[in-house]
Amino acid sequence: MFAKLIVVLLVIIVGSFLWYFMKSKVSAAHQQVRDRAIDGNFGRAITAGPATKHLTMMGRTLTLGADPTRAGELISHIATSDDRVTDIHPEQGAIVIQIDGSYPRVRAQLMPDRTVIGVEAMTWEMGFPQGAAVWDRIATAISQAATHQGIPVGEGAREFAKDEHASGKPEVWTVRVP
Repeated sequence: MFAKLIVVLLVIIVGSFLWYFMKSKVSAAHQQVRDRAIDGNFGRAITAGPATKHLTMMGRTLTLGADPTRAGELISHIATSDDRVTDIHPEQGAIVIQIDGSYPRVRAQLMPDRTVIGVEAMTWEMGFPQGAAVWDRIATAISQAATHQGIPVGEGAREFAKDEHASGKPEVWTVRVP
C-alpha cells in the first residue's frame, strides 16, 4: 500500500515537471508564431479591417450643449458606472477618465457653452487600439443619457498618430494636431 502511494506521488511530481516544461515550450512557440504573423503581411492583412473599425470608434467625440457643471456631473456619473473605468479626476477646466489603469485616456473639456469629450491618448497592442469597445460603450451611454435629459448632443471625429516621443511598449497614440 505504501509503495503504491509513493509510485503515484512520483508519477504526479514527474508529470508536473514534464507538463511545466512542455507548456513553456508551446507558449514560446505560440508567441513566436504570433509575432511573425503580426510583423508579416499576413498579420497586417488580418488586423487591418478590425483595427480600422476600432480606430474609428476611438476617434468618436461628443459635444454636449450644456453648462459645465451639468455636463461634468453627467459624464462622471456615466463613467463611474462602467467597471473598466479605473480613475476619474478633475483638472483645470476638464475631467480626465482613465480606462484599464492608464489608457485609453479620455478628456472632457468643460467650456462655458459646451463640453467636448473624446479620447486623447491610447495604446496600440496586438494590431489593435486597446479599449475601443469600452469607450464606444461609455460614449453611447453619455449620448443616450444627455438626449434623455434634453441636452443637445453632437458627434465628431478625431484622428490619431503614433507618439514618437513615448518610449517603450506598448505603442502610445495621441490625437493628431493639424
